[in-house]
Amino acid sequence: MTTRPEPPTERPAQARDPNAPLFRLAVDEGAGAPLASASGDVAGGSADGAYSWVSQLSTLVAYQILERGTIGEAHLTESMAALDGRNGASSTYRSTPEWLRAFLDSARAGTPTPTVDQSLAPSGRMGPIGVWFRRDPSGLVEAAIAASRVTHVDASSVAVASAVAGSVAGACFAMQGRDLLLGASETAGVALERLAADSYEFAGMARANQVPERIRRLVEIVDRPAVEIVGALSDDNGPHGLDGAYLAMVLGAARTADPVRMIEVGAMSGGSLVGSITGSIVGARAGLMRWPWRVPNENWFAEIGRRLMAHNSEVRDLPVPAAVEEGMLAGWADGSVPAG
Repeated sequence: MTTRPEPPTERPAQARDPNAPLFRLAVDEGAGAPLASASGDVAGGSADGAYSWVSQLSTLVAYQILERGTIGEAHLTESMAALDGRNGASSTYRSTPEWLRAFLDSARAGTPTPTVDQSLAPSGRMGPIGVWFRRDPSGLVEAAIAASRVTHVDASSVAVASAVAGSVAGACFAMQGRDLLLGASETAGVALERLAADSYEFAGMARANQVPERIRRLVEIVDRPAVEIVGALSDDNGPHGLDGAYLAMVLGAARTADPVRMIEVGAMSGGSLVGSITGSIVGARAGLMRWPWRVPNENWFAEIGRRLMAHNSEVRDLPVPAAVEEGMLAGWADGSVPAG
């Protein structure tokens, strides 16, 4: 007499996360942000056919995160100094603004001194932070603050930069329109709470408290044509101050089938910095693709994006940023690398 085998027991179905499908909507889940950001930088024209200091600093932030999983402010300062010329070599920064020159000089003197002036500059290095910390809102805010205050301690500038990082993170999951902007507003609010509780003294806290509401009001224009968005946030000379980041966030949140157009509008309106910020948000959603602007070292930017997306912290096989920039400088000097 044979015994009948026991019927297989069914495993209980695991409860499905109702939000899980959202995490599969975006192409490459943010990997396209660094290349699109550099493309917006090139489109802005600050460095005549190459990316400028904006992308150079953003790349340093990316390496910092890949190597350490966080932002070490002293180490980031050292990396910034390395691009300013090693062993007596010339600086490799392109289109260096006055505040950056002053900071690098202070770092060279052994007393790196951040500026208290309000500035759009910290927002330009938030792309890598948004991609890496896209599932970690608390870590995102901490990294955004740390990466900003290396050079800038104006609270409004830091809060807006945090909102940009939040916009990139949301775009990694295909968020658009009012949802993306409201999420960015919430991120700015969390950043301000951290700043208020920080022992580090930030400048202009009272003024900075207006930032979340200012971002919330942007939902009123996000569905307008691009020309009206630009008109609402800039004049004939382009957006002023932090309006450049607000413009980039709205363009990045716009519901459009033409991501190239949004980056182009950002770059035409606000130059390399606004073009780069717009590109980081648009690229996080659009994924890895070729943009119409020639970007030197584009495969490098694409690989940085892939590793940020995958949380792949291996960088030993990647070139050192200072060496990349020194190679470009030498190539332009001897004609082996076309300039412009």
